[in-house]
This record gives sequence, structure tokens and C-alpha cells, in this order.
Amino acid sequence: MKKIIKKIIKEVVSSITRKKQRDNIAKLLDNLKSKGFYKKYPLEHYPPAITNYSFYRKSDLKWLDFYFSVNEKADQNYISVPIYYFIETSLNHQMLIYGVKEKNFYNKFLPDIPTPKTLFRRINGFYYDTYYQKIDLNELTHSLKAHGKLILKPSIESGSGSSIQIFEQTDGLLLNNKNVLNAEFLNNYHKNFLIQEFITQHDFFSQFNPTSNNTVRVFLYRSIRDDSVNILHCLLRVGAPGSYLDHDHLGGVVLAIDDRNMISQHAFDMYGNKYKIVNDINVSLLGQVPAMDKIRKLSIDIANSIYYGRILALDFTVTNEGNPLFLEINCWRNGINQYQMHNGSLFKEFTLEILEHCNTDPTKLYIVQIPRY
Repeated sequence: MKKIIKKIIKEVVSSITRKKQRDNIAKLLDNLKSKGFYKKYPLEHYPPAITNYSFYRKSDLKWLDFYFSVNEKADQNYISVPIYYFIETSLNHQMLIYGVKEKNFYNKFLPDIPTPKTLFRRINGFYYDTYYQKIDLNELTHSLKAHGKLILKPSIESGSGSSIQIFEQTDGLLLNNKNVLNAEFLNNYHKNFLIQEFITQHDFFSQFNPTSNNTVRVFLYRSIRDDSVNILHCLLRVGAPGSYLDHDHLGGVVLAIDDRNMISQHAFDMYGNKYKIVNDINVSLLGQVPAMDKIRKLSIDIANSIYYGRILALDFTVTNEGNPLFLEINCWRNGINQYQMHNGSLFKEFTLEILEHCNTDPTKLYIVQIPRY
């Protein structure tokens, strides 16, 4: 009886989640139709791989219509968003992967990976310095006065830029638009966090939008067949004018970076609208993206250290001196649209091995995640 109840609950949650995703794709397609860009995916000539598996639903085809309408690539290995979140729960162990989302521990379990310098941390309610030495709040706030510009991030849940704040020294106070970075503010900030040095990014990246930290995202797959780590996609994410955050759902755009580290000929926003000009820059004239070889190597090194997550998206910034710094591991609720809008198939040559595994995986879960857009 307990198993039956559990199954019913999962099916109900899955049904609710799929409805939310159906609403999301309906809005995306309505936007394309209103602009005359909608094209139906040619099923009869390019039968999609996903239709051969038990987790496929007819509504998944709408996502293929979206990708085909945007890039005009009829790719049989497209993965719909609902199926991706099913795959993610199968390939990323939800209980064991959670710890790698804790940014305060990056310097512990990835000690050789360069990150922005963390000056102070709150871990499980207590305060620590750069070297994990415990300090009190008064000592921390006094030390803050020596810094001109700082960034505060939640250490675990900062997905989509949630609660990230920048503070700049003004008349002896560290201020942002809303708050003063002091003891009262930190006492009322009900999350574990990091306070890091502000990074001035490389000119190549700042030219797209000087107000935002325009980051490189690397999407990797650790093979279920031979445990090899493979880089599948690289993207450059550019924030909206006036915003520090680079997320497309906040008005930013995304460009692809190919295997030769060349920037794509255009950018896409989250709705599939195409831009050849970004911040008055003709992106087709820009050529290679700096520091990408270093970023690729760091990405492989990081992914090789994470054993219970087979699908990862890693974020990097590049300093003014051209040195990449690792920012964040994304291991669930990853957005996948931009990869397929730019490049076609999400998992490329690994599509069938992933679909076969998830179709027969005895530990597979029902879809219980709602994607962020």
C-alpha cells in the first residue's frame, strides 16, 4: 500500500510539473507565431529519438517545434525540457550531489581550481575568514571597511542570481541600492553566504555589456558507459544593460562558442529572438574567445572530481589579465534551451546511451522539478 501511495504522489507531482512546462512552451511558441517565425518540426523525415522511449509524451514535440523554428536544424536528437528533467534526476544523484552546490566548500574539495578570493563566509550560522578560521561578526564587519567593492552571494541557492548583491564603498559605508553591509544586515540575511572580492572582467567580455559579469558556461556529460568526461557545449552569457546578472530570463542574451573557441554569428534571447548586433557590436567580427582553452581544461578537472553528477554546467569569469576564475557548479534544474537553440542536439553522440540508460534505470524518478527560465 505504501508503494502504491508513493507512486500516486509522484505521478500527481509529475502531472502538475508537466502542465507548468506545457504552459511555458505554449508561451514560447506563441511569441514565434506572432512574429511569423514558427515552423513545425518535420517528423516524417527526421523521426525524433525520444519517441522510442517510455517517458516520451506527445507534448514533448512542441519543444522540437520551438528549437526547429529558432535554428532551422532538424535534429533527431533534440531533448525536450520535460524529458531533460527526467534524465537529470536519473543521472545526477539528488542526495549525494547537493553538497557540491555549496560554494563555501569549493576551496576545500577543489583546492587547485582558481576562484574569486573569498574574504568572509557564513557556514551553518558561524563566521569564517578566507582560510576557514572562525571570526566573530564584529571582527568581520570591521575588516570590511578596508575593501572598496565586494560581492555577497548565498553559498547554496544563488541559481538565476537569487540574492546576489554588490556593495561599494561610499562615504565610509559599503552600500548598494537597498542596503548597508554591516552587522545588522548580516544578522538579518537568513542564508549562509560568501563575501568575495569584486572581479574586473576582461575587455573582450565587458564590451558586450559593461554592467554585467558576462560569464562562460560549460555543459559537460560524464558517460554512463565508460565514465569519460565530455564537454558538449560552451556558451557566453551576456546580461541586460544596467544589470549585473547575465541571465537570459532577466533580459540578457546568449552566444555560442564553438570547438575552435570562435564566437557565434548571432545571439539569442530566451524567447528565441535572434540578434546579430549586441551593444552596437557586430558579433560576427569578433573571432576567438579569450582563455577558452584554460576554461576547458579547468572544466574537465572539476567534472573529474564530481562522481555523483553526470550532467554539470559550470560557470566561469575571466579577469582583466585573462585568467579564468571558476564561479559555480549547476547540477540540477539546469536550463537547456540555449544549447539547442544554438547547436541542435543537447547530448550529441551520447543521446542514445543516455536515453537507453534512463529508460531501464531501476532508480529512475518521476519528474518533480520545475525549470527556471
